[in-house]
Amino acid sequence: MKYHIYRYGNGCEWKDDLREAADYFNHLPTDGRYTSLGITEGSYAVDAVIKGEYAKGQDFLLSQDIRQSRLFKENPQKMIGALSELYAAVGVKSEFSQKMIEDLKTLANDLDHELDEM
Repeated sequence: MKYHIYRYGNGCEWKDDLREAADYFNHLPTDGRYTSLGITEGSYAVDAVIKGEYAKGQDFLLSQDIRQSRLFKENPQKMIGALSELYAAVGVKSEFSQKMIEDLKTLANDLDHELDEM
């Protein structure tokens, strides 16, 4: 698993190490430019945390894109674990990260039930 840090105007930076990716992301300025940290695996990538103007007045905005991502649909438990680690590394407030993780666990359960019914 790799991590991508995208900043509008700067492009994308790739990191293999979560701590390194989180540090790089956290040191980028909080301004009007779209800035995100995400997870990449194989040919799939999804943004996980957004900061700056796009975070709508919060320190961080947790991207909802993960819900529709191929990465989550193919291995929800792995992605839930990876997101938990990523949120902690970045410093997302636990009240926000725990809510998102619980929502994703519910969604994973729903996906599992849909597969069972097929």
